[in-house]
Amino acid sequence: MEKGRYADIPIVGAAKRCGVRFNDRTLGRTEVEAACPFCGDKPKRFHLNLNTNKDLYHCKLCGAGGNSVSLYARLQNVSYSEAARELLGGGNVYQFPSPPRMDSSPEQEIKPPIQRHDVYYEMLNHLTLSSGHLTDLRSRGLSDERIRMNMYRTLPEDEAVRRFLADMLAGFYDLSGIPGFYTDKNGSWSITGKGGLLIPVCDNDGYIQGLQVRLDNAEQYDNGRRYRWLSSRYKENGTKSGAWIHITGDISSKTAYLTEGPLKGDVASFHDNDALFICIAGINATEGLCDTVRSLGVTEILLAADMDKVTNAQVRDGFDRIAKDLSRIRGLMVRPVNWNVCFKGIDDYYLVRRKAQERGQDMSIRPNSLSNHIRDLWHNERPRQDAAFIDACEWEENIIPITSLIANPPRGYMNTNKVQHFKSQIENGKEFPPVISVNNYVVDGFHRYRAYAETGKEYLRVYQNKPFVLQGAA
Repeated sequence: MEKGRYADIPIVGAAKRCGVRFNDRTLGRTEVEAACPFCGDKPKRFHLNLNTNKDLYHCKLCGAGGNSVSLYARLQNVSYSEAARELLGGGNVYQFPSPPRMDSSPEQEIKPPIQRHDVYYEMLNHLTLSSGHLTDLRSRGLSDERIRMNMYRTLPEDEAVRRFLADMLAGFYDLSGIPGFYTDKNGSWSITGKGGLLIPVCDNDGYIQGLQVRLDNAEQYDNGRRYRWLSSRYKENGTKSGAWIHITGDISSKTAYLTEGPLKGDVASFHDNDALFICIAGINATEGLCDTVRSLGVTEILLAADMDKVTNAQVRDGFDRIAKDLSRIRGLMVRPVNWNVCFKGIDDYYLVRRKAQERGQDMSIRPNSLSNHIRDLWHNERPRQDAAFIDACEWEENIIPITSLIANPPRGYMNTNKVQHFKSQIENGKEFPPVISVNNYVVDGFHRYRAYAETGKEYLRVYQNKPFVLQGAA
């Protein structure tokens, strides 16, 4: 095949051939949204972006990406050359004319940070915080003073209120190029989006780069995502938002935590005496992350991924990629931090830890699906021993001697074919997820353990428990 011919194959046509599910409302746009077939998007969720200008795809959730041929090849389990022949030959590909753009006007170029900050700051000063949102923020442990300082506000659902606010701001600022603002059919400025909590996303100079909206009724909308950027893409005179990186806490610190979610970082920083937090919007929203880290001048990054990374491959793999990218920065140490699996996010854990410290007593720990899963794994391994201790354990990610682990085949049966499959991939340089160890017993990942052992590996990467109760941690 001639070089460059892949670009002649429409990405939407290739995706249709593979049975990919689309967000019909986006068909005809430059970027078409679809359900990712690789990470298994739930109904009404569309994390896969198809760029019809470049005929490329990219999933915002799992990071999968490529062109029309690689999409078809991966989903049909054929080689690239076979995929290209099937898509181009014999009239087998859907040949679509270039669809008309649904954009009602050219996309506005985004304004510089200072100009965005001025508009957003003034906008927030003219909004209030609903009692429901105030109660929610207080329940996260934030003080009223910190809530005021962080300028959280409620985005009103009423379009007339938004139109009035935008019209007032337009009298003082040029709103073109400011994500979230657009002109309606009458040419009047308005603010897009659904009702929810507005979360300012700031850079290391304190400028508001953009606004996230925590939707009040996310389940009512397509794809069910709770957090969205305030963006007016595809609107008249509208502007798309970037996936900004949020900085909160003491910027003079030489150690920074990195976590997913601006609000989560705000809360965790508050509970940890204004510790420095770098907050990405998602595990694949890392554009500019290395530059941000360099600009802060930190010497240590603590990766605070949600604890469902123990069993969630997308979270684990995403933070592994981030760790590799950051490790290329000279003089920077990168290491993970872990906590009790009964708390998914570091903000949840810090809140309970702080309450325990203030009261001088243990807090009630409510098991979640992750801790229950690990308890079940331990029960299968040691059915006569109580598994309740797991709820009080801290967790760590470590590399330990493989001989220090005890591993029995699940249900007494070892699948030798599975071991050989893992073994051949390890010999070819493939890295697999850590095994899960409870009290030095391998409770998940036995066949990976055997494969590593048979290839002569002396050390193994594990998630393992530490008998470290919550009150002691506080």
